[in-house]
Amino acid sequence: MIVTDLSNSFNPVPKNERKKNKKLIDDKKHDCEYCGKKNCWTNKHHIKSKGSGGDDIEENLIELCGACHVKAHSGEISKQELLKIVKRRKRKWKHFLRFLL
Repeated sequence: MIVTDLSNSFNPVPKNERKKNKKLIDDKKHDCEYCGKKNCWTNKHHIKSKGSGGDDIEENLIELCGACHVKAHSGEISKQELLKIVKRRKRKWKHFLRFLL
């Protein structure tokens, strides 16, 4: 028996809406935040993947060179290590802003 009408048998689970910010994704400094390599090809890496509902927000994005990006995806660089860098980055900005005010 071949089923041709799937309307009653297929009910996809709706994905959560995630925050998207193309400007934040496209804005690159071309410096790897993990290894420190300067003026290189970089890619924004989602610490919590887009497929898992990871948003395009500063707290979830880190700029990595090609080698570090591959290591992040293979698990050689842990999410915890990347989150530490993001937290440090955030503290630096807070300190800088406090200095300006």
